[in-house]
Amino acid sequence: MLFVIILYKKILTIIEISSKITFKHLYVKILMLFFKKYLFLLFLIPIYAFSLEYSVVFFGIGDKNTLDAIEKVSNLIILQKRPPKTSNALRYRANSDIAEIKKILHSLGYYDAEVKVDLEETEKLIKVNVFITPGTRYTIKEINLYSDCIEKKKLEIANVTLNDLDLRVSDPVVTENIISNQDKLLFLLSSNGYPLSKIEKLETKIDLSEKTAYLDFCVQTGPFSKFGNIKISGLKDIDQSVIFKKIKWNKNQTYDVRKIIETQRALLKTNLFSSVAILNDQTVDKDDQLGINIKLAEALHKYFSPAISYATVDGFGASIAWGNRNFRSRGELLALEAEVAQRIFFGIATYKITDFLKTDQNYVLRLAAQREKIPYVYLAFTYSMINRIDRLISKNLLVSLGFKVEYDEITHSGNNGDFLLLGVPFYLKYSNANNLLNPTKGNTFIYYASPYQNVINEADFFFKQTFTYNIYLPFGKSEIFVLAVRTQLGNMIGSSVFNMPLTKLFLGGSDDDLRGYKYRTVSPLNEKREPIGGKSAIYVSIEPRFKITKTIGLVPFTDLGIVSLKQFPAFEEKWFKSVGIGVRYYSFFGPIRLDVGFPLDRRKNIDPRYKIYVNIGQTF
Repeated sequence: MLFVIILYKKILTIIEISSKITFKHLYVKILMLFFKKYLFLLFLIPIYAFSLEYSVVFFGIGDKNTLDAIEKVSNLIILQKRPPKTSNALRYRANSDIAEIKKILHSLGYYDAEVKVDLEETEKLIKVNVFITPGTRYTIKEINLYSDCIEKKKLEIANVTLNDLDLRVSDPVVTENIISNQDKLLFLLSSNGYPLSKIEKLETKIDLSEKTAYLDFCVQTGPFSKFGNIKISGLKDIDQSVIFKKIKWNKNQTYDVRKIIETQRALLKTNLFSSVAILNDQTVDKDDQLGINIKLAEALHKYFSPAISYATVDGFGASIAWGNRNFRSRGELLALEAEVAQRIFFGIATYKITDFLKTDQNYVLRLAAQREKIPYVYLAFTYSMINRIDRLISKNLLVSLGFKVEYDEITHSGNNGDFLLLGVPFYLKYSNANNLLNPTKGNTFIYYASPYQNVINEADFFFKQTFTYNIYLPFGKSEIFVLAVRTQLGNMIGSSVFNMPLTKLFLGGSDDDLRGYKYRTVSPLNEKREPIGGKSAIYVSIEPRFKITKTIGLVPFTDLGIVSLKQFPAFEEKWFKSVGIGVRYYSFFGPIRLDVGFPLDRRKNIDPRYKIYVNIGQTF
């Protein structure tokens, strides 16, 4: 390298002297400047050209997880795109891997592992063979929980036993599992009144003759603790009562860290705080109580969000939303929304009181005015007011009950009329699906029902209910393929469809059911071939969801449906069918969906040949 630098400087010197004596023209001077600037590349190119190319092959390891762990620490793999210049440098790199590979094998229980490296030179590249002899995998022979390692005093605390850990006798000795169970042991102790506990010592004794290990967890439990006084800091505009409604424990109750976590999540879920930290004191008082400090940082409470949109159904539109999440300084919500589009105009005012009378119970008052024009179906003006109480029974179960007043004025349809409805809507949702926008496993069940009394004109009574069931079946741990199926059933009890508002009757054809058909037109037709709505319906959607890459997925789908004038549809009635194909782009916030649906029972002069749907999130 030193020779190359000296030679480079000599050439530059010669060029400079020559240019002073012989080079008279401007283009020659320019040429010399170019040589001065770029001549060094002529010497760097050979350096890279003669770098060694090599491949790496690991022998003796059949387990993919173990091999992946080895490759993550191997310099042969990590630095493969920066090969050394000589075979000796490559051999040094390979030998330096031996110690790191042994560390990984020891952490996985292979304490007798041997690693050897051999370089095999070929015409094109050097093949690095790494021979691994893992030996017998050591297993756990005995596990002990001690409160005193010197005197071997067993840990005796209710609800904290060896059975609560994820370690068992005869399990492989895996360092990562042992450390994670050390953390779990502390979590169990802090869930049962010992938040100040510490792991004093963790002993792992290896028996080389038996190929086994003895694990001793020595715990300093600290004093038994109860929840004590609460101190709140960081509040500016929010009343303290908002925080106390979210606290999941009572004073003098046995300390349980799970209550702390639940409270933290509940406070963050209000969207009133940008951060929530809940810390306990490090000493107990004379009553065994531990003080709790809740440190908060308030988020912005007011928001304003204008937007423009386009949809094949709605056309171009614009919307605006304003809200205050801390109305009256009590964490209440006051929100105003408005949208103007080719299909629909609406304005909505919402007032919500959180934790109304009871924790996890909200009171909602909602006023809405809407103009909806669906070509070929109806023009409807709707004005409504609803009072309801939403109750979160458990993590997966939500129940809602309310009282609703609604006025509908329907024209330009096969079923015109004015209706003033009084209703008592009931809503129940159970879901253990793992994701809102992209569920890959679990179930969702939704039941909606409402009796309605029309108090003008015919003054009829009717009852509407719908059942929806979604199931997500993953195949394989990586969830590359998920079978999603949705079934929707609905019926109405009452008199003729002509005595009920068309907006409440069943009309199929949307991105929720029977994709591909003209929007909300799948129903019995009158003599003018106008939809008049149905009293019952069945919709089934089947979606095999394939993930082609990490970000791209394909979803072929099939939709089936019946809309009937009868109170309960008969299976021999006309079934409408559609098929289609969808593409998913899995972004950081959820899948972006594009579906193309083709109606298989296309009605002349009504349905298009296909329809395109674009949205965020899976169809269901």
